[in-house]
Amino acid sequence: LPEIGIMLQDKDAHYPQGSDKLLAQYPWGPGILTGGHREVTTGAVMVPGLGMLANSHLGLVNFRHSDTWRMQIDEDGTDSLSLEGLKSSTTLKDVGRGSSSYHSRVLFHADKNIQRGEELFVNYGDEWFTARESWIGVIPSAKNYEEADRLIAELFSEDDGGRDVVDPQAYEVLLQDAAEKDKRLRAAFPDNVEDLPVAKDIGTARFSARSSIQSVEWIEHNGVCIDNLVSGASTIAQAGRGAFATRTINKGAVITTAPLITLEREQLQLWEEVDGTDVGVQNKIKKEDKVLEMVGHQLLLNYCYGHVNSSLLLFPYSPTVNFINHCSKEEANAEIVWSSYPYHKGEWLNLSLKEMKELQKTGLMFDIVATKDIGLGEEVLLYYGKDWENSWNEHIEDWTTAENEQDGMMHKNVTDTLGVHLNQRSNSDSIILTVEEQKIQPYPPYLETVCRFKPPAEKCQDENNDYCTIRWSLSMNEMHDNLCDVISRSSIDGNDWYFARMNITNSTSNETTRYHVEFLPRYAIRLINREYTKDQYSRGVFREVIGLPEGLFPDHWIDLKEEDDKYIYQD
Repeated sequence: LPEIGIMLQDKDAHYPQGSDKLLAQYPWGPGILTGGHREVTTGAVMVPGLGMLANSHLGLVNFRHSDTWRMQIDEDGTDSLSLEGLKSSTTLKDVGRGSSSYHSRVLFHADKNIQRGEELFVNYGDEWFTARESWIGVIPSAKNYEEADRLIAELFSEDDGGRDVVDPQAYEVLLQDAAEKDKRLRAAFPDNVEDLPVAKDIGTARFSARSSIQSVEWIEHNGVCIDNLVSGASTIAQAGRGAFATRTINKGAVITTAPLITLEREQLQLWEEVDGTDVGVQNKIKKEDKVLEMVGHQLLLNYCYGHVNSSLLLFPYSPTVNFINHCSKEEANAEIVWSSYPYHKGEWLNLSLKEMKELQKTGLMFDIVATKDIGLGEEVLLYYGKDWENSWNEHIEDWTTAENEQDGMMHKNVTDTLGVHLNQRSNSDSIILTVEEQKIQPYPPYLETVCRFKPPAEKCQDENNDYCTIRWSLSMNEMHDNLCDVISRSSIDGNDWYFARMNITNSTSNETTRYHVEFLPRYAIRLINREYTKDQYSRGVFREVIGLPEGLFPDHWIDLKEEDDKYIYQD
């Protein structure tokens, strides 16, 4: 199921104290999105569905996110603008620009054969576990489990005489040696010698998570159906993609169930340092004093549920649920209720706002219920609430006024037309302009050129004028896209070949090498958006929390006034 990817821009810079919050446990690195590592300086990506539901067991990893280069021929796999659902307008006049993620094709695939009833495990990476040792304990790596399996097999072959019995003292010595060598290796072994025969048969990794394979009957009794929805081009104007029923759903039936993470509104606020005299916060501040002005919110706000006057937000993360769009109250065919699923912690609704914000685990769940009979292939739609509608209508008015008055709000950090469109045209059959040609026919200022090139591991053997001259070789890894200048272009047998220069810094040694790369094919060169020039990073774009049905959101969680001061002083 294609899933949405929601970029968080420089989240630690805008909210430095967020590392110990629940939200910090879920983001992926920016490389999960096509071109994501070049969208902002420091990006992190929320990927609901499998990207948040799946746990990680380093010894039992059985699926992974699909490499972005595999996704589409035009190499824009996670960008919905390169697929069906293309918005009719991507210019400044588009009132909905920047209000939804263009990354709607994040896919996952099986890494190995997965048996029926087996839990899905994704690889969070070693660093995720070692950074959290004080909280979750010592977690073995995949190599630790493999070494433990080998040592146990040797122990049996040496000691048991074919009787599947191991001397407890010999095993104790093995555990002590493992602990001295690596505490993560020791954690891979069973604590009790009596468990060794089973661990030998199924492997130490599976032994450590024996409940990770369940019967179909157990899953039917304890699980919920989450495959009633699939994403596609929405029937709603300005909505991009939507969620559609994969089967007939009767009125009153649960369409899907969504677990929720809780977060604070201020975690999504974006700040900019300004001269204190420019904002008039206080008359007494000195000219050299600086304040931080709130200039907007992360795009994630548009996918959160809550109350317009509450600082507590709820983000659902079951598959496809974040594609469900808004419509009028009369046209809606679904509504949100608190889940009837046994794992929903309904008692949390009585917790104070402070207690909710301190939670480091999930427990609340929504059910999305059909309010009408929904046919196969019909779009599922929610009513986002009166507050959301009022905010959208105000945004339309403000956008029109800004356009008519040529307000700077619309022209700061924006594009005249979204870069991916030009990128698609340029990447299909047109040439890439050289540096000299761009002096006469420049590309739009929000675009830059990248060349896919993996530098050699060995030291350059052909240096001329401080440049390493080397012939291009094939790479499928998007992380090898490097900023480059195209110096020349030549045609051989009807094919264009390029000569480019680029500076590449080694991430380990931090040394920068200047390369002259010869014979780059056209498909190895792309035009991409510069940092912060995609629509979601523009000023004045729509941001609002999705409202819940009246009476669903606890009154004691409402804590905000109509107008909160948006300026804070730096320490």
